[in-house]
Amino acid sequence: MRVKRNENTAELVGLSLGDGGLTKRNGTKRMKFQLRGDGREEKENYDNYIAPLFNKEIMNPIFHRNVGFVFNKRMNFYGISVESVKIEKYLNFLGIPSGVKKELQIPEWIKRNPKYTKRFLRGFFDTDGSVHCQRNYSIKNNWYHTQIRLSLVCTSKNLVEEIYESLKKLGFKCDLSEYKPPQVGKDGFVRQPFYRARICGGIQIKKWFKEIGTMSAKHRTKYELWKKFGFCPPKTNLKERKRMLKNEISPYKYYGEVPERSNGLD
Repeated sequence: MRVKRNENTAELVGLSLGDGGLTKRNGTKRMKFQLRGDGREEKENYDNYIAPLFNKEIMNPIFHRNVGFVFNKRMNFYGISVESVKIEKYLNFLGIPSGVKKELQIPEWIKRNPKYTKRFLRGFFDTDGSVHCQRNYSIKNNWYHTQIRLSLVCTSKNLVEEIYESLKKLGFKCDLSEYKPPQVGKDGFVRQPFYRARICGGIQIKKWFKEIGTMSAKHRTKYELWKKFGFCPPKTNLKERKRMLKNEISPYKYYGEVPERSNGLD
């Protein structure tokens, strides 16, 4: 087997269980694997990290070429794509399932090794995770979004429960919850319940970024803004956050006439 089970491929499994899919092309024996995300916020990560990692561990050893890219400006997605008869057995060997994703699980070879588990979690977080800050409503006139949260979300209950247990084994304080959205969304699509493992509070978030980390600029810039200013404005894009970190624009401009505050982290 030319594909190895190691830290890099553990991360690829995490990425794939987040935003990947391995499906059969109709009328052929060929399998199509795609891994894709937000075209504006995640393109940088795909170009600089995910595609090179997939090339190193999968494409070059098996196919002796690089992976292709797929994108759609109208639907705002960007990612990597490969079609092959033999790609299935290599990805299945790592624990990436074929067909429609229903109930998923962390492969045993990853769960047995803490280093592999951390890389899996980083991969999953970078595709199906989020960092956000919210206001502390227990403090009067606190307009800034100071309370940082990190979430890992999926429609597979089993997978999120395994992620939750893995986080606890690694020493994280976290919680587990279920969210049931309206059955049919405004766009007419049926909505599935999803499950969330969440980490809250500065100490736990710092532990995550120290021990597990992220390769996603989308996540990293939110965390770095929170560290620098003690808050992160909502509804910002990657370009804006990068400019804030370079002091080219002020994060306070998103709050109008609200007085500036200390970051509370000195």
